[in-house]
Amino acid sequence: MVADNELCHELARAADSRVDSLSPPALAAGSDPAALLDALRGVDNVLYAPPVPGELLDIESAYQVFHATRRLAAAMVASSATAISPPKLFIMTRNAQPISEGDRANPGHAVLWGLGRSLALEHPEIWGGIIDLDDSMPAELAVRHVLTAAHGTDGEDQVVYRSGARHVPRLQRRTLPGKPVTLNADASQLVIGATGNIGPHLIRQLARMGAKTIVAMARKPGALDELTQCLAATGTDLIAVAADATDPAAMQTLFDRFGTELPPLEGIYLAAFAGRPALLSEMTDDDVTTMFRPKLDALALLHRRSLKSPVRHFVLFSSVSGLLGSRWLAHYTATSAFLDSFAGARRTMGLPATVVDWGLWKSLADVQKDATQISAESGLQPMADEVAIGALPLVMNPDAAVATVVVAADWPLLAAAYRTRGALRIVDDLLPAPEDVGKGESEFRTSLRSCPAEKRRDMLFDHVGALAATVMGMPPTEPLDPSAGFFQLGMDSLMSVTLQRALSESLGEFLPASVVFDYPTVYSLTDYLATVLPELLEIGATAVATQQATDSYHELTEAELLEQLSERLRGTQ
Repeated sequence: MVADNELCHELARAADSRVDSLSPPALAAGSDPAALLDALRGVDNVLYAPPVPGELLDIESAYQVFHATRRLAAAMVASSATAISPPKLFIMTRNAQPISEGDRANPGHAVLWGLGRSLALEHPEIWGGIIDLDDSMPAELAVRHVLTAAHGTDGEDQVVYRSGARHVPRLQRRTLPGKPVTLNADASQLVIGATGNIGPHLIRQLARMGAKTIVAMARKPGALDELTQCLAATGTDLIAVAADATDPAAMQTLFDRFGTELPPLEGIYLAAFAGRPALLSEMTDDDVTTMFRPKLDALALLHRRSLKSPVRHFVLFSSVSGLLGSRWLAHYTATSAFLDSFAGARRTMGLPATVVDWGLWKSLADVQKDATQISAESGLQPMADEVAIGALPLVMNPDAAVATVVVAADWPLLAAAYRTRGALRIVDDLLPAPEDVGKGESEFRTSLRSCPAEKRRDMLFDHVGALAATVMGMPPTEPLDPSAGFFQLGMDSLMSVTLQRALSESLGEFLPASVVFDYPTVYSLTDYLATVLPELLEIGATAVATQQATDSYHELTEAELLEQLSERLRGTQ
């Protein structure tokens, strides 16, 4: 355990196994990695429960808990290489996940939810789960919930408790308010991150919403010259400012201009991004700082400035990856989770806040071909930029939720791809219900039922092999090796879902989205399907009964058994 003394004491008292505590300095910068590895030796489970920050919107605490968890996870990955059974990491946060508008929010702990969702994909062998509790919950009750989560069997690895009720995250489709927001022509709009792939589209959208003065912050404002001229022709002034949004002095100078040189400030829009991908176990402090600063540090400064100069709109651009997790981007998913929680914290204070968790934009997809291919195979589909940004006037409506996901996705494909490594229960409500699949009698099912009982399994075996070959584009004259793994033969995530759907339709049975990943050969998939279809269950029962009647190996001595096996081997030579 890495937690406060009271929690350690209560867990030691309640657990039915030995509990060792590790002081937080063991996870600090400059700590001895060898000592941490030694502490993990022989451990089954690890609980990290960071302290609650003294200030609710403490950015420094977000850095600290992220770095500590990153170092702990890296050590656990290293120790698992030689462990027979790798230890599982459980994380306990306090108020990181507001369950409704008005619920308390602790963004400093929210980064661990983004981190955890990515860690579950990068290293599922060490992932246990994450649990969020109210910071007023006593240690004795907190321990009870932690133990329940650790022993859970329902596949829920992300749990929130509030007022004794258990909550789990789920994405749900909702109709956006019908009235789009319009902006005050006599006010200013401030855009941070104006020259990224989203920034110019955001600026154009604000102009379409009625903005006549847009201040665009960018490190290279010259990149906006052409857009400035285009907007000027429509009556909108685009003022490019070369400034760092994390520099208090620069921001002070800029904010002093609103209401004097510039119209009063009405809206703040944070769309900045920087950083590079890195595995959590290989990530450096610099990787984290580069990713965090343009979002967390800038957000904290903008929030403080908005307290002195109130605004009508405070809009944060985040990512759906903060909800789903993303390999190589745990620091990015952490910032996304932070932004979601921060927006909730502002709403609780009675301040305006809207966060948009964007999916994949086409402009980004066009310049990152490799990443786009991976995203497409994982179910995320590129959105036309103008279609995506067109949702902004609706999500900014005061009646809209504090957080809205705008994404194009093939949800069954996404679920199947992610569930090869993690649970991803958050998309459950977006998947087709079992009763909606496989209605009616399929042609193959009719043929299977009319086939002689002793030939049904062979018929199913041939059907599975033929469908798999078709999905992978292989000629029917070249049958698959039934013992070879589908993915070793060239199948990808998209093909696996295509095969799952084809089997569901041809068999007239609902099959799990991950069935092809769980049974990745013709042999294993046929064996599984034989347990699903009643027509083959009867044959299986008969075969088992026959084997039990004829197999008398259990009555033989070891010498007699070896002799019979030797005779069989000689007969095959």
